[in-house]
Amino acid sequence: MYNNYLIIGGAGFIGSHLVEVCYEAGKNVIIYDNFSLGKMGHLKNSPNVEIVKGDILDLKSLQDCINKYQPEIVFHLAAIHFIPTCENDPSHALRINVEGTQNVLLATSGKVAKLIFTSTGAIYNPEVTDALNEESDIKTGDIYGITKLTAEELVKYHVKKERGNAVIARLFNAVGPRETNPHLVPAIMDQLAEGNWHVELGNLFPKRDYIHARDIAEGLFAISQTKLNANLEIFNIGSGTEYTVEELVTLCGEASGKPITIESVESRRRKYDRPNQLADISKITQMCGWRPKRNLKIALEEVWNTEMVNSKG
Repeated sequence: MYNNYLIIGGAGFIGSHLVEVCYEAGKNVIIYDNFSLGKMGHLKNSPNVEIVKGDILDLKSLQDCINKYQPEIVFHLAAIHFIPTCENDPSHALRINVEGTQNVLLATSGKVAKLIFTSTGAIYNPEVTDALNEESDIKTGDIYGITKLTAEELVKYHVKKERGNAVIARLFNAVGPRETNPHLVPAIMDQLAEGNWHVELGNLFPKRDYIHARDIAEGLFAISQTKLNANLEIFNIGSGTEYTVEELVTLCGEASGKPITIESVESRRRKYDRPNQLADISKITQMCGWRPKRNLKIALEEVWNTEMVNSKG
């Protein structure tokens, strides 16, 4: 259907998996990344892709890239994701996640068939404990959520002003190799790789929807291949299955081949932690024919194997 695919943030965690999916489907892939978190090593399985080193805060660089390659599809994945980083430097997070998104919108205005923006399932109201669908109540109280919700509003305004068609993809908890932030899973695996089988964590009861990064990439690609009737669509991309932190750690132990003991330490506990966060993925399944192929156990085994290779390397 389309040939040129621009992936902004294509050297990152999910972006590099998306590069592979697009490349394997025979698409011409252009990566736009400043490599602050993304790595060239993430792209070794996708040779012959075009790489543009640039920042989303550099509007001219973005415009030059769009004008040169004239992509039909643009995936915007570049963002500051790690919540402590956002909280410690909110000004930087606002610039990257909000101003950077506005630059992407300006650069693509009237020039691409479809813009796919990656948001987060974390913007849903934590008081909603049922499976979250795209119409569920929105309520966010941290800098990361605020930046993503603001960016969503900018995307909606972009479409309202007839500057282009767009999709908002709300991603749930990504797991898999090439993670670029010290989230829960890499933090656990790092401890295990160092021979520490007694893991200290905070709250153990919260349930989260974990999904393999490759499945997310395939979901984003499925959206790009689907003819949508509306100028703006919103899709959840998750697994549709929840795990507690305790269940997650147990699976980490199975992946590493040794049982893990867990201790909930008061200093690590959040004063408030949403009880659960489960994605309803029926919309993307029905409209785009996508559903996840990999479970959490597979994702953790891949993370562990990658961790061990890196520790030996």
